[in-house]
Amino acid sequence: MTHPDTAQDDLTTAPFTFTEHQQRFATDVRAFADSIAPGYAERAVSEEFFWEIHREIASRGWLGVTLPRELGGMGEPAVTAGLLMENIGSADFNVGLSIFAGICNSGLLGQFATERVRDEWLPAVLSGERLVGFALTEPGAGSDARGIQTRAERTADGWRLNGSKTSSGLAAIGDASIVFARTGDGPNDISVFLVPFDARGVTPGRIPSRGGKPIGRGTVEMEDVVVPEDHLLGEIGTGFSMIAKTFDYTRSLLGLLGYGVATTALRMATDFAVERKTFGQPLYHHQGVSFVVAEELARLEAVRWLAYRALALRDAGLPHTKEAAMVKWLGPRTAFDAVREAVILHGHRGYSDLLPLQQMLLDLEGLEIGDGTPQIQKLIIAREVFGAAKRDATQQ
Repeated sequence: MTHPDTAQDDLTTAPFTFTEHQQRFATDVRAFADSIAPGYAERAVSEEFFWEIHREIASRGWLGVTLPRELGGMGEPAVTAGLLMENIGSADFNVGLSIFAGICNSGLLGQFATERVRDEWLPAVLSGERLVGFALTEPGAGSDARGIQTRAERTADGWRLNGSKTSSGLAAIGDASIVFARTGDGPNDISVFLVPFDARGVTPGRIPSRGGKPIGRGTVEMEDVVVPEDHLLGEIGTGFSMIAKTFDYTRSLLGLLGYGVATTALRMATDFAVERKTFGQPLYHHQGVSFVVAEELARLEAVRWLAYRALALRDAGLPHTKEAAMVKWLGPRTAFDAVREAVILHGHRGYSDLLPLQQMLLDLEGLEIGDGTPQIQKLIIAREVFGAAKRDATQQ
């Protein structure tokens, strides 16, 4: 029987290392991350967006890290974007989310927008002057994108959109959203549009949330919203494939964002365990403490390299749906568990607001839901594995 990964054996057996350029890039990102880390807890409880930090990030080109150079990006591979997310995540989860949105949505605009729309919006996104969100989820359609009810109908002036979106990043503070809408009655008849928030009939709103407050997660209500014909991204009916390809990329980035958060929490726990004494010895001398840190670090390291494997497969032009789903299922859960252990090791201080650990937990909670719930990831993994097994059986 042929193994499902046979087509990827060359990458499976090859050693993986970061290039010297990527290592220098990671060092630069980490230095910036260290400079903003002290303000994380204060920023995280505010609904104000961190414009100064965002524009500084934009000036470094990081919002277009994987965008082709001819479109104003850095032209880096996906692995480099992973290094960016990991190192920023170690300092501020929400700043990481803002970069994540910039990377993903500038990529969609660069690849699928018409020339006029791209020329108007992409430079403004890359410079940090405009924020564009991603509006897929609806009150009755989350991980099942085929359940989208928002409709777009062609008119003499372009397209008329009606519907409601929820849990949309940057909705409360942004300038536009990339909106997925139904353009036919078939299960895959979904198309994608750029909808500016200053268009008549658009009402963005904020959803009160425990974490991710500065990112402005919210709703986008559309009532007879008309956008020009050229605001269609890609071809009619290609929205579902666009979703799938996007998630294959973004799920690994989110896994590395959570990894960065969790490693910072464990570093805090390690420092505390060295300084704190109990029963006449440093806390780390007790196996009940040191073994917990060892176990969590091992799990996180496994998630990290699974994420980079998925990104390396993407850079090589090889299938990585299964690997990305594995990262999205295992990564946020592992990160949350690691931070929770850090809370416990800190005792009463870990439970208080004197440390940023509680805020880390609140921010990480949402990571398990966005880009597909754990149940959906398991479904994707199983579908990929058993689909390959079925193909192998029919070929024998």
